[in-house]
Amino acid sequence: MTEQDATLADASTPRYRSSAAARMVNIPVATLRVWERRYQVVGPAQAASGHRLYSSQDVRRLVLIKQLVNKGHGIGMLARMQTPQLQDLLHEAEQAEGLLQRSVAPVPARPTPRAADALTRLRVLLVGPDAGTRWRTTLEAVPELDVVGSLDASPQSELRVQHLQADMVVAELGALHMETVDWLVRLTKLVNARQMCVIYGFANSQVLEALRARGVILRRSPLAPHELSQALVDTVRGWQSVSEALRTLPDPAPPPRFDGPGLVNLAQSMPRVACECPQHLSELVTMLGQFEAYSADCESRQPADVTLHAYLYRVAGHARALMEEALATVAKAEGVALPERRPVR
Repeated sequence: MTEQDATLADASTPRYRSSAAARMVNIPVATLRVWERRYQVVGPAQAASGHRLYSSQDVRRLVLIKQLVNKGHGIGMLARMQTPQLQDLLHEAEQAEGLLQRSVAPVPARPTPRAADALTRLRVLLVGPDAGTRWRTTLEAVPELDVVGSLDASPQSELRVQHLQADMVVAELGALHMETVDWLVRLTKLVNARQMCVIYGFANSQVLEALRARGVILRRSPLAPHELSQALVDTVRGWQSVSEALRTLPDPAPPPRFDGPGLVNLAQSMPRVACECPQHLSELVTMLGQFEAYSADCESRQPADVTLHAYLYRVAGHARALMEEALATVAKAEGVALPERRPVR
């Protein structure tokens, strides 16, 4: 046996138990078990005691998969690839990252919705084996739309879009699975898109619900060209409408004037008001503050409607400030001292 053969044989010898392998890969043992059971990422040997034993080759494959998962690739896709393919994909990803870091003219970040002007053209990225051929001519004929690129659904295709910026990802795929959802979400983040439109042939209800929960526009194929164009034009016009409304609002609302206990005490300190207006005002301030916080949370979690939620956040803040001022006016009329403003942090 040559020295090379001996080295290969040694690398394939099962020797590491699950806990040791997971520690070397830097993942929880539970994650390793899920990867094996659900995706069959490796096929470890089993000792007479029943323990799973992993070879150095198994550990190396798991390390590659972990690195690629950290870079945004889906575990379902990676599990089907051979180890040399994983190595090539990681090498290409690192090369692309290096080029981006060394670029002397990086792509400028898109302005946040609160400062952005209304969109005049919707930048569209086409995804799918035949999406570029089928839809490019149709969409480029629409004044509101601008096709910035197209790609197939292969793992390597992601490397070609890291320099692109798009507002909408339009994907035409025959069958949808949960791993497809993960891939589309990752692709959407790569190009900094607000929303997806997915044209599909077949999908189960779980997959469709996952897409709907992300605000995806769903259309069943076959789809007429004018139907897709109209759906995208409606989207950009909706964004324009909200952006214009956002610009008409004054600056962001002032911070909350009262805290929870202060509101309660203030309402209870006005016994001379025969009706319950102070109490109602206090409840309105509380509810508007809660909706203000909810809209801010939606703004960070829902990229498809980020401008809408930025608008709602600002409207709720100004409404809350108006109700606070109304409550303070009633209190002054009743001769009740106002609680001190909370310090702005």
